[in-house]
Amino acid sequence: MTITKFQEDWNEKAARWCLRVETPFVVKLHCGEVTVPVLLRDFGASHGMLLVTDFSLISSFADELTNLGYGYSCLSEPTGVAHPDDDEALMEMLSDWGWAGRDNPPAWYREPTN
Repeated sequence: MTITKFQEDWNEKAARWCLRVETPFVVKLHCGEVTVPVLLRDFGASHGMLLVTDFSLISSFADELTNLGYGYSCLSEPTGVAHPDDDEALMEMLSDWGWAGRDNPPAWYREPTN
């Protein structure tokens, strides 16, 4: 199986920020299954966030995925060019999604501000 740049990028983020990811991840649905590039555990919803680069992959299953306890987000493919604000943007995005893990969040996690 070939790993995509998107999956590679999330594997690197997981190693750097102590995140739990599965690449790829298969979700069992009532009508079969769907394979998503990345499952980010502990954030956004009780079973984590399904991360895709093409919303059409999950659009017809969005309600069922939510009912099963998954959040989802469509993110851009990595450009390969680092930006000085990348770390801050990642922490802000994860904080916006919210901590859903059973244990305490990582030390860098910030509660979202309303």
